[in-house]
Amino acid sequence: MRLSLSVNNRHITRASLKAKGWLGAHVSLSDGIESEEPSNRVWLQAIDISEEPNTVHSGWGSFSLSVGDKVEIEVLSDGEFDAPATVTRTSESPKNLFSTIEQARSLLEAIKICDTAFMEVIERAHDVEPTEEIDKIRNAIGSVLVEIDQQLISPTLRRHPELLAEAQEMKLR
Repeated sequence: MRLSLSVNNRHITRASLKAKGWLGAHVSLSDGIESEEPSNRVWLQAIDISEEPNTVHSGWGSFSLSVGDKVEIEVLSDGEFDAPATVTRTSESPKNLFSTIEQARSLLEAIKICDTAFMEVIERAHDVEPTEEIDKIRNAIGSVLVEIDQQLISPTLRRHPELLAEAQEMKLR
């Protein structure tokens, strides 16, 4: 799949994704907001998820926009495209964890113990807590588990994708 970006009838770039994932066009406008991100811009982005748990993010520019600009996105069949301006790979993130697979596996085992204990808390709560309270407990535990995934499981699996099957078997993914 390919996208072509033009601004004011002037061709800017063509982006492509030839793998499993998303290809998108983004227009962002802001007024009176302080941000490190540039405002009033358009860009194309591809997210390749074919090497799960790792992803590759590719970006085609960040082109400035002004009032009155005409942005045109055209969906194209496969063919030539421009090289992306930026490419980042989660497999290369400095936030990925554990230099050894043994330590990574130990973390997953510890998280499984934690997950099991949290599920037991919810089960015990069913016997003594009203429905509204159980819902609050589930939401709180769910929030903790999402954070554990974002801060521990995902960075570990990105560095050690060979553990993905084990994590899935443990129902951590």
